[in-house]
Amino acid sequence: MARVAGALLVVALALVPAAAQPPASRTVILSTTTSTQDSGLLDVLVPMFEQQTGFTLKTVPVGTGQALALAARGEADVVLVHAPSLEKKYVEEGTLSNRRLVMVNDFVVVGPTRDPGGVRGETRWRRSRPRGPASCRAATGPARTSSSNRSGSRPG
Repeated sequence: MARVAGALLVVALALVPAAAQPPASRTVILSTTTSTQDSGLLDVLVPMFEQQTGFTLKTVPVGTGQALALAARGEADVVLVHAPSLEKKYVEEGTLSNRRLVMVNDFVVVGPTRDPGGVRGETRWRRSRPRGPASCRAATGPARTSSSNRSGSRPG
């Protein structure tokens, strides 16, 4: 558990505004994705981080794009998101700094045993997506391949 709290400390230092100053208060604002919040991961990590550092961590769960924008405006001290190309863009622009890879997403295709989309064994989402949802539509109904909530998050 101490390792996990240490990992959160690394996250707390990961993507911070480039011109960030040491916080005047003992509160750190973490903008993160709703999926991270909903996973329950922060329910475990936040108390350990607070106990080990003496800082209070306030989480703001929003979509990926919104989380990055909050930090870019200086409204969040730390960002925990999953959009590498957007993260890199903010760092290259000098808006955010100290990007660290903390975790990766896995997307799982679930379907009937008979595999009407022919995606069984496929290891790359981009290869399975065109065959899977399109060919399964008649058998299983409309496919959903994006969060569709303007969060900036989507598979592939």
